[in-house]
Amino acid sequence: MKRLVMGCLFIGLAVLVLLKDSLGLHQEMPFWTTVWFVLSAVTGVHRLVKLDWIASLFCFGLAFIAANSVYDWVNFGTWTMVISLGLFCLGLSLMFKSKSKFKSKRLKEVVRGEQFWEKETSFGSSTRYIHDDNFLHDSVEVVFGSSTVYFDQAVILGDKASFRVEGVFSSVTLYLPTNWQAVVEAEQVFSTTNNYATARGEKILHVTGDLAFTNLTIHSKNLY
Repeated sequence: MKRLVMGCLFIGLAVLVLLKDSLGLHQEMPFWTTVWFVLSAVTGVHRLVKLDWIASLFCFGLAFIAANSVYDWVNFGTWTMVISLGLFCLGLSLMFKSKSKFKSKRLKEVVRGEQFWEKETSFGSSTRYIHDDNFLHDSVEVVFGSSTVYFDQAVILGDKASFRVEGVFSSVTLYLPTNWQAVVEAEQVFSTTNNYATARGEKILHVTGDLAFTNLTIHSKNLY
């Protein structure tokens, strides 16, 4: 589903490039309006990939308002459109339950009766130290930021555990114990993965996720 969403977005971008002259896109957008447009559009894409339809609609609406302030596609005031957009999305949120909400911490999933918390980082950096005597699963989500996760105090009692990484325009670094092997199976769009923990180990960490314009680096702890 997420690959389908990203594919549709790229097709839409291709159509936009073809129609840019007829839409008046040859005009130069002011710097701060460009920042507003880019941040809103990228955040909208991120929420759309997460299937958070109402939040993505709100972000795309803000991006449209930013562009409309320059190109005048519709004849409404900027603040009038912002207020209308907010009321419209509020109405939708009351009618339909959104799949996810903007929270710094939320209950993500239940695995074998244990609760795991996902930590989001947006427009900043974070460092996490995982202390778990029976590590099974965890995750991290980063948007326009960077996150470093240390697993040296985590213990895998079985043969393997899993870790999910979701990043948009970000950098994620994982530090694993020397006896762990990382196996990466993540969907990537214009992203890179540097896995330096490929040597056969006693335990396996299965790394999955969705990466868009993101750099994922995995180290064995003895490298530092």
